[in-house]
Amino acid sequence: MMNNSIFLIFLVFHVFVQTEQGPLKQKALLQRNARTANDTTEAPSNPCSLSDEQINQSYNLTLHIISIFVILVVSCLGASFSVVTTRISCLHVSPIIINVGKFFGTGVILATGFIHMLPDANEALTDPCLPDSWNIYGAYAGLFAMLAALVMQLTEFIAHSRYRRLEKKKQKECKKNNIAPISHTHNHDDVKEYVNSEKKDCPEEQYQQQSGTSTEITVAADETEIESAHSHGVVLQEMQQHKISTYLLEIGIAMHSVLIGIALGTTSGSSFVALFIALVFHQFFEGVALGAQIAKLEQKSIIPAVIMVVFFALTTAVGIAIGVGIHQGTYNPKSVASLLVNGIFDSISAGILIYVALVNLITAEFSNSQTFYALRIRLKVLYYASLYLGASCMAIVGRWA
Repeated sequence: MMNNSIFLIFLVFHVFVQTEQGPLKQKALLQRNARTANDTTEAPSNPCSLSDEQINQSYNLTLHIISIFVILVVSCLGASFSVVTTRISCLHVSPIIINVGKFFGTGVILATGFIHMLPDANEALTDPCLPDSWNIYGAYAGLFAMLAALVMQLTEFIAHSRYRRLEKKKQKECKKNNIAPISHTHNHDDVKEYVNSEKKDCPEEQYQQQSGTSTEITVAADETEIESAHSHGVVLQEMQQHKISTYLLEIGIAMHSVLIGIALGTTSGSSFVALFIALVFHQFFEGVALGAQIAKLEQKSIIPAVIMVVFFALTTAVGIAIGVGIHQGTYNPKSVASLLVNGIFDSISAGILIYVALVNLITAEFSNSQTFYALRIRLKVLYYASLYLGASCMAIVGRWA
């Protein structure tokens, strides 16, 4: 009897358990099937791993190849404008027009660093597709830009230090040669001959010392000649400063031109047209600013100027070709390597352009130039307006590119 009761209780419990587990198992099976269906049909795509179809979407290879030659011609025209009009007399253009274009281009360069390069660098270096170690510190773009500006300043200092050492060697050579001071005379031609000979043979400090010993010359000679004698050293220093600044400007522009060329070469869709128009505008006026600096080098041979113009014209075109080649290969703009390379180089380019624009162009041409202070007020206003207009136009273009 006891055994029958136990058996009956066990049977009732077994039937109850099976009755309760049936719907639960069926419900669990339905949920698992639903998850499987969602995983296969609605699986979210990884934004950090783009497919070939997404990368090649709306990519027009023909337009990219045409853009190489258009950018090449526009860059060459902008950079060679000031050089050609300065060297060829029949094509002479008013210096006011050249300066307006130069200062407009200076504003373009400044806005390129602040508006186009630095924000893009910050966006790339804070992208969620980067490792967490890069996203913890959100100021990498500013850090690399600052380091680039400091390196440019150090490079400029080293260049000037080397120039000063060479000048000291020339001074010692002049002292060994025992160059005699000018005799006391009332003939203005003698003064001019002395000035010209000293410009060729002795550096400015030796020249200033010898010109200062002949105090009696001031009684007879024209005051403008003596003033030019004492200012000879300052002129040479300004020429050397301009030469170094021009070379640094060329380096900075070349680096960022290659980067923006690569960006254009890998861009597809409707954004390509906007970026292409912006680069045509940017390259022409940036070339005008660089060409005006090259034209002021006052070199006897035109070959160095031609080399610098051609080098500038090729940088962006080469960058576009590189971008096209990268896009035709295995290119993923959201990969860690692409984001780091673009972000770091964009920030470095931004630092170089900002330093060159503020220090070597704006400060040198406006604040530290005695020639600019001597200009009429309306010319000063015109040049400042050109600078601000160039920066404003490039900032507006940054709305689309």
